[in-house]
Amino acid sequence: MEIKLIETFLDVLESRNFNLSAERLNITQSSVSARIKALETAIDATLFERGRAGATPTVAGFRFEPHARLLLATWDQGRRDAGAGPNRDGLLRLAGQFSLMRSVLVDWVIELRRHYPRKAIDLQADYSNQIVRDLSLGVVDIGILYSPQYLPDIDIQQVGSEQFVMVSTESNTINKISKETYINTGYTSFFNQCHQSLLPEFSNGALSVGFEELSVELLKRIGGSTYLPKRFIPDLMLTLPSIRFVEDAPEILHPVFSAVHIRKRHYAEVAHALKVLRNTL
Repeated sequence: MEIKLIETFLDVLESRNFNLSAERLNITQSSVSARIKALETAIDATLFERGRAGATPTVAGFRFEPHARLLLATWDQGRRDAGAGPNRDGLLRLAGQFSLMRSVLVDWVIELRRHYPRKAIDLQADYSNQIVRDLSLGVVDIGILYSPQYLPDIDIQQVGSEQFVMVSTESNTINKISKETYINTGYTSFFNQCHQSLLPEFSNGALSVGFEELSVELLKRIGGSTYLPKRFIPDLMLTLPSIRFVEDAPEILHPVFSAVHIRKRHYAEVAHALKVLRNTL
């Protein structure tokens, strides 16, 4: 089966329109129709009902979707594995939540490169639920998460903790931190609960954001105070010299989890990579 048939099916599934998919794929509308027809013939099922309103997926179309995504993902990973090069000992595919990218994942990859210089590494940042889905499909080997989604075929283990500390451009003591300029960075529900318990007076401030990169940008532009992962504060100080630790503010310790498909948890390369991660944390 040609991969372009799968790609066309998934695009039409999203666009619900053959003409729109033709524009997006830079092919003719008749080519889209021909590809969908060829795929329907190959699997002996009608995937879309065609009409004036567009292309509506059939029950078979919805049922085929996860298999199509798996086929496409497997093809992509196989292509990358094969292209890793003769001087590489295979490919290790890693994914982590966005908030872990700067603080944990980069340090981990640096250590992996030091321990296994011949190993090709593919590193992606994504949302927790998508990482778990990719693990289930087999297109990611190890996921690193703050808040994993527990599924029967995914092995979840705590591998360490991340230290969150309050930093400020205003003061290094909490009694001088302004609630009006405090940025409430919401990392996870666990973090929010800890924050509410430890600092209820700062939990309903004037400004709340859901991603620490936004908090950092706000600190650079207008100043203020917020909680950030401790491990990337030294780098932040290079670009924002006015930032300082709020020394008497409570530290929030957040667990960090690994997620691995149960088929891969005993693979030597996975076990070695997780050992390096634990040492990094």
